[in-house]
Amino acid sequence: MLPIIVRNVSKAYRLYNDPAGRLKEVLWRGKRSYHRDFLALDNISFDVGKGKTVGIIGRNGSGKSTLLQIIAGILTPNVGSVEINGRLSALLELGSGFDPEFSGRENVFMNGAILGIGREEILERFHDIDKFADIGEFIDQPVKVYSSGMYVRLAFATAINVEPDILLVDETLSVGDIVFQHRCMNKIREIQEQGKTICFVSHDIGAITKLCSEAILLEKGKMVCMGPPADVLHEYYKIIWNAEEKDIQEINKLEEEVVDSDEDIVFEEIKHYDNRLGTREGEIIGCALTSENGQKRDTFQGGMKAFLTIMVRCHEYVDMPMAGFIMKDLLGNELISTHSDAENFILRPCPRNSVVRVTFSFVIPHLKTGSYAISAGFGNGTFESHCAYDWIENIFVLTVECPDTCYGLIKTPIEVFQRFIEGGDLVTSQ
Repeated sequence: MLPIIVRNVSKAYRLYNDPAGRLKEVLWRGKRSYHRDFLALDNISFDVGKGKTVGIIGRNGSGKSTLLQIIAGILTPNVGSVEINGRLSALLELGSGFDPEFSGRENVFMNGAILGIGREEILERFHDIDKFADIGEFIDQPVKVYSSGMYVRLAFATAINVEPDILLVDETLSVGDIVFQHRCMNKIREIQEQGKTICFVSHDIGAITKLCSEAILLEKGKMVCMGPPADVLHEYYKIIWNAEEKDIQEINKLEEEVVDSDEDIVFEEIKHYDNRLGTREGEIIGCALTSENGQKRDTFQGGMKAFLTIMVRCHEYVDMPMAGFIMKDLLGNELISTHSDAENFILRPCPRNSVVRVTFSFVIPHLKTGSYAISAGFGNGTFESHCAYDWIENIFVLTVECPDTCYGLIKTPIEVFQRFIEGGDLVTSQ
C-alpha cells in the first residue's frame, strides 16, 4: 500500500481588504461579500511510493508549505483527499507542534501522545531525543524562552526518534547552526537507508538533487510536473526565467549596466591550452583574466581581486547553462574549484547563435610564490547531471607573488607566543 496518496486536493483562503470585512459578512449573513478567494492549491494529485524521498520545489507562494500541512493533517483541504498509510512525523514551519507554555520535556511526551506513542515508549527514547537536541538544562524550560535554533533542535530530534514510517520536512533546518544541519542531513540519510518515506520542501537545489529520488514542481498552486529531480529542475529554471515581464526587464537593465562597465576588456583568442574536451554546442571563443580596474594581468599577489571572464558562442539553444573554473598548482592540487550552480547563480537560457559572457570575481589566495594554472568550462544542466560543451585545461597560467617567506602551500597570518613555567613541571588535572 502506498504511504501517501493525494487526490484532487484544492485549498482556498478568503482574503479581506480590512479586518472589518469579516464582521460585515457575518452581519449581512452572506448576502454581501467582502472577500476574494485565493486558491493556494488547485487540484493536486500524486502518489509517493514506499522508501521514496520526494522533494517539493517552487517559487515563494507556490503552495509548498500548504501542501505539506495538508499531508500532515494540520490543514483540511476544501476539495479532495489525502490518504496516509503508516506512522507520520512532521517537522514543519517554526512555531507549529509545540505548546510554548510547556517545557521541552513535556512537549516531547505530548508530541508522542499525538502520534499514538505510549508514555513508556517515549521514556525509552527520551535519552536519544535529549542527546540529539543537545539543549542542556533548557529541556525543562518553557519552549517560549527557546531561541529559534533550540526549537528546531528539539523539534527535529523528536520527529526522527519516534521511528516514523513517513517523515515530512519543511524548510526549517536552515535555522540551526552548521554543525546541527550536517547532523540532520546525516540522520535523514540514515532514515532513507531504512526504507522510510520522506517528503522534503526546500529552496536548496543541491539538497533536492542529492537527497530526493523524485521531485514535484508547484507554481501558483498548480502541480506543473513530477519526476526525476533533474527533469523537474529543468522546468523550474524555465519558470524562473520566464517570470513576470517586469522582472525580466529589470534583469536585462542590470545586465546592460554590467556589459557597459566591462566594454574595455580585451579578450584573448583560445590558442594556448593543454587539453580541450566537449561537444562544442557552446564554444568558448574568448577569455580574459583581469584586475579590479579591468586591465589584463598575469601576475597577482595574495589578497588581490581577480576577474575571470569567458566569452561563449552558443551554436544551439542552451536551456540550463552553467560555467565553472578550477585553479591548480604545478602538482595538480585544486586550490579553487567552483561553478555557477555552486555559487547559487542561475545562468539565464542562451538562444541559438547567441554570444554570452560569464565573469567570475574572486580573491587570489595567499599562496607561495610560483606558477598556477586556470582551467575553465561551459556546459548545460546541473553539476550532478550535465553535458560538458567546452572544457579547456590551463587556459591561463598566472604567477602569484608572496612577499614573505612561505614554507607551505598557503601563507596565512600566524602569531607565536612563549611563556616560562615556574618549576619546570607540567601539571595536569585529573
